[in-house]
Amino acid sequence: MTDRMLRALGDALRVARKGDLCSGVELASRADVTQSTVSRVENGQRVSSVETVEKLIAALPFPTDEAERLTSMARDAYAFAAEDKRVDAGLSLVPSATRRLVASVRMVRGFQGATVPVPLRTHEYTAAAGGTPESAVAWGKVLTAEGKRLRFVVTESALRTWPGSGACMPAQLDHFLAVAERPNVTLGVIPWGVGLPVMPPHGFTVCDEAGVLVETFTAEMTLTGSEHVSTYRDAFDALETVAVTGEDFRRVVERAADDIRQIIQ
Repeated sequence: MTDRMLRALGDALRVARKGDLCSGVELASRADVTQSTVSRVENGQRVSSVETVEKLIAALPFPTDEAERLTSMARDAYAFAAEDKRVDAGLSLVPSATRRLVASVRMVRGFQGATVPVPLRTHEYTAAAGGTPESAVAWGKVLTAEGKRLRFVVTESALRTWPGSGACMPAQLDHFLAVAERPNVTLGVIPWGVGLPVMPPHGFTVCDEAGVLVETFTAEMTLTGSEHVSTYRDAFDALETVAVTGEDFRRVVERAADDIRQIIQ
């Protein structure tokens, strides 16, 4: 029932937007949300909160009674979903579940503020960070699978923080630049001095609409509830807007590599 309400709500918003000759980008600007949020709502998918949906309804020229009906529908849909959830729903601590989830989807989006993302680490960085060469090989196979799309954002601090002696970093940053040249990969870095639109307390990896991976000191958590996925997708989209790519990305990485070489020599 909840899915039907979300689809009906999305259809109504799409029809109204097109009738108003409004693009998804323009509606996102009006409602102060991301364009991907507009797309997900119109496709009948849950987003981080019902308040986001209410902002989209308010941004379109619905008659008062229709706006009230859609707002009530949205609140009911999100309330029903919350009632159906168990306390532990959407959380998995199964070892190696992360790689299996990444392998099962076509689009992977990840953010790290303090370390190199696990899937992009070299063998040497992996070992210095306490992992195993086998882990690095396994991740490499997953991420080079045909049809896989990868989007990662890191802060400049992640490029300048290293495990152990730091001897692994020059090769790691060279690998970062090489990976960025792959046609299925988009890498961005948020330079020092740039304010963050959101402040994630930890790194994360979003796997399509299937789940979110969060790594802690003691476990790899897989969050699969739609509300988790929507929240992290919105966070990634916001962080990606302030990241530099292309030649600007290369300059930041090369500058970090030069500085590190001077420090560790």
